[in-house]
Amino acid sequence: MAEVMRERGSVDLLDFGCGAGHFLDYLRQTDRKVRYRGLDLSARFVDLCRRKYPGVAFDCLDVMQDGAAVPEADYIVMNGVFTERCGIAYETMFGAMTGLLAKMFPYARKGMAFNLMSKHVDWEREDLFHVPYDQISRFVVGQLSRHHVIRADYGLYEYTVYVYKAAA
Repeated sequence: MAEVMRERGSVDLLDFGCGAGHFLDYLRQTDRKVRYRGLDLSARFVDLCRRKYPGVAFDCLDVMQDGAAVPEADYIVMNGVFTERCGIAYETMFGAMTGLLAKMFPYARKGMAFNLMSKHVDWEREDLFHVPYDQISRFVVGQLSRHHVIRADYGLYEYTVYVYKAAA
């Protein structure tokens, strides 16, 4: 996920669906200069993060609510937000995902990253959200940006999509 940030200088990053803040732990182990902000729908996770990381901004927010004060950032990462569908029909999940991505991309000044489960596996699990590359690419190019990268070379049965406002 951190590879969405192309430059090595200081950047603002919004960790959408931050959960327990594990991405912040990872970032603190790197030499990146990141102004981190976490956002989650779960008040329990936000409260946990506020206790674990005093002085770091964490927001509990449903960004799909009318009038939600969505924070802007240079980059938005959505790690694990779309990997499970937990009984939701594929079409419903795809519609919810694309709606959320379309809603959030304008708040990313430079780019956004999100991951999905691959269709290129030995077998699929019904509770996971396996999305074909061509389907997500059609959406990204048609609704977000032509400037995107799909990476599936890191050894998991998923892939990450990096979407940018401008070419590298």
